[in-house]
Amino acid sequence: MMEMLYPKKYVGSVFELDTEFLKREKINTVIFDIDNTLVPYWIKKPTKELERYFLSLKESGVTVAVLSNSKEERSRVFCEGLDIPYEYRAGKPGTGGLKKLLKRLGASPERSLLAGDQIFTDVWCANKGGLYSVLVKQVSKKDELITAPKRPFEKIVLYFYFRKTGNDGKQDKGQQ
Repeated sequence: MMEMLYPKKYVGSVFELDTEFLKREKINTVIFDIDNTLVPYWIKKPTKELERYFLSLKESGVTVAVLSNSKEERSRVFCEGLDIPYEYRAGKPGTGGLKKLLKRLGASPERSLLAGDQIFTDVWCANKGGLYSVLVKQVSKKDELITAPKRPFEKIVLYFYFRKTGNDGKQDKGQQ
């Protein structure tokens, strides 16, 4: 059971998921969580750096999308200027929203990646759905009320993940 909570890769920032890495792993679809993965939850729109990053992924042939447990307005406002599809109130760690988004994108789980900052929603959802799971270090230490109580339990999972993989939080298990 614990392995279902382990990410395939742990990164300090989404920007580490560059086109070379995606090509090497045969990933053609990248799905992101928004809050505390891309921006702090109180930031409504993507930064210029994120806009450039998404554009570079899209220009290299990668499909980019958002999967969020947030309300529709949050996802719509964040994604509207980016011209990327999104699924809101996705119900992560359940896979219903994920499967709906993959179908809409015409993407296969085996060639897709889900990146998020939470083990019990994003990583677990990706692993259950058969996607390449990436845990991203949260961009802000400030969490929403619903997320904050889970963080101490995530630290326990990460402790065992790091012990098992030899990962010190700076490398992923694929590099061993």
